[in-house]
Amino acid sequence: MMEYRVGVVGCGRMAGSIDDEVIGYDSCILPYSHAAAYSAIGRTHVVAAADIDPQRLMTFCKRWNVSSQYSDYREMIERERPDILSVTTPATVRHEIVTFAADNGVKGIYCEKAMCCSMAQADDIVESCRRKNVKLNVGTLRRFHPGYWKMRELIDSGRIGEPKVAIAHSTGALMHTHSHTVDTVRFLLGDPKVNYVQGSIDGAEHDAVKSMLDRDPSLVMGYASFADGKHAFFVPSPGLYEFEVDCTAGVVRVLDNGIEWRMRVMKSPTDKWGLHVAANFPPFERVSPTVRCIEDLINAMETGSDTRCNPSVGRDGMELCLGMAISHVRGGARVSSPIDDRRFYIPSH
Repeated sequence: MMEYRVGVVGCGRMAGSIDDEVIGYDSCILPYSHAAAYSAIGRTHVVAAADIDPQRLMTFCKRWNVSSQYSDYREMIERERPDILSVTTPATVRHEIVTFAADNGVKGIYCEKAMCCSMAQADDIVESCRRKNVKLNVGTLRRFHPGYWKMRELIDSGRIGEPKVAIAHSTGALMHTHSHTVDTVRFLLGDPKVNYVQGSIDGAEHDAVKSMLDRDPSLVMGYASFADGKHAFFVPSPGLYEFEVDCTAGVVRVLDNGIEWRMRVMKSPTDKWGLHVAANFPPFERVSPTVRCIEDLINAMETGSDTRCNPSVGRDGMELCLGMAISHVRGGARVSSPIDDRRFYIPSH
């Protein structure tokens, strides 16, 4: 088996310490952080790290036994020539890091979400990776979680009919957190094409001249209309990450951010009231989504296939988030896909 040299840009929580925060939290399947997952895989080795904060860099490298430390990610990439690069910086600088890496020999990139801050940047990342044949996965980890995969399998099997509506209960900033939410909804519905989105946001000011918000806002309400008559609703719900998919013959739900999984099926096709009864949600193996994300990236590098959350998938998810913000700026108007204002920018830190 081929082994891979890994470089990390940004040495904060997701890079190597978030596992400490979630010990005992049943929702999270360890290893969670990038470094912990690379260590668990065995044939991926973090050989270098870069961060503009010297203390954070030193702490990360000491914990994960990384010998090469850099304040400049460009120098790290040019000198160390990593096969895989993890980008765990704020989204405001991910575009420049990802495109530099793609243009300078990195063949696999694991990029935290949101992938960047505008559709123009997302378009550029898609083109840079295509031009250089670079494989990239965005870290919207529910797409790699075995429980959500089991939900998708149930829906795809037709056992509970045709999916019609997805409802997401979640909280947090539009780009930083709801990048997870919109990707999960899209994944569960089979990644349908978007017709239009509408939304309402709070906590940010719009600069019309620069076509940007001054910060990453909270989401008050979101709606997406998809092809084939599918719909999604995004509902603020402090402290929860819960998803429901309503189908023509049943319902599947995940509660408490992946701690509890439920299914209900129609009692009888001939029941005039459409009553549902509880059914057993199929078992699944609890394996780390972070590990699965990296393994998927390696598989794509070795086979030439697409990754599960490739740049185009990441861009499609960003379009929902940015579209809901643009809808708010335009007084709640429907914003069709593709978004016309590709430079509209939300700084996500």
